[in-house]
Amino acid sequence: MRRQTVFLLTIVYCLSGVPFASRPATGSAPAGPPLIPVGPLGDLDQLFIDSYTARRADFVLQSTPYIVVSGSNLILHRNGQKESARVIPDLYHALKDVAHLPFTIYLPLSPVAGSGGTLNDAAAAKLQTLVTRIQAARGVLKTSGYTAEELARQTQVVDESEALGFPDPGKTADDLTTLNAFTHLMSPLMLQNAGDAGCLQIKGTHAQMMKWKEALSADEWNSLVVVNRARHQARYHNAATQYFHWLLNDSSTSWSYPGESMRVIYAESLGPQEDTSDELGTVSIDARASTAFFDDPWRFK
Repeated sequence: MRRQTVFLLTIVYCLSGVPFASRPATGSAPAGPPLIPVGPLGDLDQLFIDSYTARRADFVLQSTPYIVVSGSNLILHRNGQKESARVIPDLYHALKDVAHLPFTIYLPLSPVAGSGGTLNDAAAAKLQTLVTRIQAARGVLKTSGYTAEELARQTQVVDESEALGFPDPGKTADDLTTLNAFTHLMSPLMLQNAGDAGCLQIKGTHAQMMKWKEALSADEWNSLVVVNRARHQARYHNAATQYFHWLLNDSSTSWSYPGESMRVIYAESLGPQEDTSDELGTVSIDARASTAFFDDPWRFK
């Protein structure tokens, strides 16, 4: 709250200045300066960027151990070596794949449902392909490792999705009004699949972390940092983030995403030339510099 208040006050201050408001208008908006202006000032800034990049690379080399969460795997970086372990089993993906099915049906139907439109040939063709794949997937449900309860749930999702997905280019909006009933019927089943899959992820992750804990010294464990590389939509209440927050018992700020801290870092988006380790170096270096300048490790966040 304090940071938000300071930021709002800064905006008010910046926008209330007479010199800014009284600048003469021009015929077109300025193109804006380059990211690094040319000339002596730009040379200074380039030196900062080069120095920062070099310091970050050195920091990462010295900052072991750390763990990267990457897809189905955990990757332990330690003493210049990498050890990768798969912690998410096939059943996780089998649950996820079926949970995505109602969403897949929804996507081509939603633009015309209730709009007075009709399915065009392209949308009907997509549904026909989907129905064909549903029928093929049904044949492997019993061999995908589901429990009896999970198998019954997957069968219901597949059956309901296939029933809705039979394409008919002549369908009208009135015929598609059942889409809303379908999504509400599927929602609890999708959430149950997500819960079961998340439980598998946590169990697999915890089993591997306990193995690595035995191999790490007490100092290494107490300084261990985790970088979770994933997409934006998965960030809030991410299962891996929450697990590692619990495991490392690390503190955070009230305004951060739940579970994220200096030791549990979420790498939401990286530049084309950046590696996951760059995120670790950036967060760590900024925290130390922010403490040095402002006595607040989060000021540069």
